[in-house]
Amino acid sequence: MSLISYLNSDSSSTSTATSSLVTQALQTIAAKQAEAASAAAASSEQAASVSITLAAQRAAAETADAGKTADALTSEIRAAFDADDAAAGEANSADLTALSGRALALVALDDGTHFTKAEMAAARTELRARDRQALVEEMSSTPLTASSLKDFLQARLATRQTMSAEERQLRDSDPSLR
Repeated sequence: MSLISYLNSDSSSTSTATSSLVTQALQTIAAKQAEAASAAAASSEQAASVSITLAAQRAAAETADAGKTADALTSEIRAAFDADDAAAGEANSADLTALSGRALALVALDDGTHFTKAEMAAARTELRARDRQALVEEMSSTPLTASSLKDFLQARLATRQTMSAEERQLRDSDPSLR
């Protein structure tokens, strides 16, 4: 075997080995990238599927609104209503379901300077719906007895004690919300 044939055969085997190693490295990198993309997609899907319950949204709103002055909260609500109306392209399109009871009471008690009559009526309607829902849930969870009615009334009184001053004022002024 000549030196040239030896070098040619040796370099071709080295070249084949090197090319094999490069191919394996590229395949490993591609597999890792695919795994990372798959994990990112799964994480994105989980993040997209996470939803916060309405009760949790209301509880968070109650906590946040409790530390604000009535004027500051009224301004925030007005700004949120305006943003919702602009996004929807129509007036009175705001979603009231996640608002705190205090926020709804401030809207309902407004003298017309910050909120429209339709918004004030919608706030009262939302509060009535919440009261009705609480009643339905309580009455459907236990059999109707004198004891269950007594427990329900005690729970309503306890709930009233935790209400904001604005909520109590609204409930005192509106017989349908008592």
